[in-house]
Amino acid sequence: MRGRSVEWSQRAAAIWLLALVLSAPGLDAQVASETVDLADVSRIRAEGLENSQIETLGHRLTDVIGPRLTGSPGMREASRWTAEKFREWGLANVTIEPWGEFGRGWREVSYAGRMISPYPQPLTARSLAWTGSTDGTVRGPVVALTGDDPDQLLAGIEASKDRLAGALVLSSEPNITSPDFEPDPLRTPLEDLLEPPEEQPGQAQMTPEERQKRIAEWRERREKMRLVSAALAEAGIAVRLLPSSRPYQLVRGGGDMAGRDPDNPIPGPALVVSQEHYAQMHRLVTAGTPVELELSVENEFFEDDLRGYNTLADLPGGDRSDEYVMIGGHLDSWHYGTGGTDNAAGSLVMMEAMRILASLGETPRRTIRIALWSGEEQGLLGSRGWVEAHPDLHPKISAYLNVDNGTGKIRGIWDQSNERAIPIFEQILWPFRDLGVVAVKHGNTGGTDHLAFDAVGIPGFNFIQDPIEYGSRTHHTAADTYERLMMDDLRQAAVVVAATAWHLANRDGMMPRKPQDTAAE
Repeated sequence: MRGRSVEWSQRAAAIWLLALVLSAPGLDAQVASETVDLADVSRIRAEGLENSQIETLGHRLTDVIGPRLTGSPGMREASRWTAEKFREWGLANVTIEPWGEFGRGWREVSYAGRMISPYPQPLTARSLAWTGSTDGTVRGPVVALTGDDPDQLLAGIEASKDRLAGALVLSSEPNITSPDFEPDPLRTPLEDLLEPPEEQPGQAQMTPEERQKRIAEWRERREKMRLVSAALAEAGIAVRLLPSSRPYQLVRGGGDMAGRDPDNPIPGPALVVSQEHYAQMHRLVTAGTPVELELSVENEFFEDDLRGYNTLADLPGGDRSDEYVMIGGHLDSWHYGTGGTDNAAGSLVMMEAMRILASLGETPRRTIRIALWSGEEQGLLGSRGWVEAHPDLHPKISAYLNVDNGTGKIRGIWDQSNERAIPIFEQILWPFRDLGVVAVKHGNTGGTDHLAFDAVGIPGFNFIQDPIEYGSRTHHTAADTYERLMMDDLRQAAVVVAATAWHLANRDGMMPRKPQDTAAE
């Protein structure tokens, strides 16, 4: 790749002319052109594509450290290890910083289960996070409750309470996933990346009233489901069973949030069961055929430190060192797999981007700060906690860049409804069109840590990635492991992030901010 530096220099004039004519819809002609340093781009590409450490880092984070549920021993080890790597690379101000109280830590230790009748077979299942253990091996009948509505479930518990003591309880209707007759593409079609803004789906933001109504409904359901859990415990069930939300024996689940609270009793054992086994048991029981299971569940809780932590480090700046460009992703994961695509992938990309920039041996004008968050899976807790704790830094942060949509290569970036960012990103990303980066899309994307920054008016952006199998197979499932990481895609992403952060850190002006009334709620 080093031999291509001459080629990149020859393209500088073309890039410069393009920069003069790029504009976003509805913007005036006052948008300044970006002077993209193609020599720096060439050096970043060479280091990231020829000397990548992605595979080694990914092996350590997923295979050795493993699942990283916030508050767990795995998460603590991941924080310690990432800080160690940052120091090894010569970064400054390395810190493992508490962001607030998270609650109990939890770790899955072991599970064994089988169906005894109507015929013997292993039962594919995993523990729901923050739920307890069985007292050794338990054996008992399966009882099915009907309905998914909390009021229906409470009525069913009352009607069945004489059969629930010691039972293994199917506590919802089965999830049935139909065959995927038209599977989603693994790579994002070009027409989807380049479609006009008015045709892009899902951009409409909820009004504050709609959002408050949605939150109120969610809180009401959460409280009712807490009552369901309490009623099942009072009835003396042995184990609660819930269906996976993915087919083909993929176990996908979350956690019992009440179990995180140290003021609450530890919930009884609960298992997320594969769709196929759960549906089979439900059909058998409702048809009148008895089902008996034998289960053993062991989990651990940790209450020695109830706080959550983020890992941060700096590549110090020069003449504008008190201003920041931040990059980040969440380091925590669920426990069903080893958190490969969610979000070891994003953490590895950001770590590698910082390693690449440190290897340049140069000082950026602004400080470039990396943040690896915890508590993202429970509601962006780590990033929101950090933002809330550092209001003095808000006006000094030029931009925050985030990666958290799986292992796919970067195809562009969302402007997060900040139209003045469009021509800037178009010019920064133009040198990576040969690597598949083609789109700066107007609109919003949600669900991850850039929202913590956008909510307070800091320009926060999430890169667009190819989906690969993220939404169909790996997101929060037992299949989310090292094997699902696409190393070439991650190398590309690290190069794109590094070059973007480097340019933003060295440009004359801060990243433009959008009117506060359009920021995320």
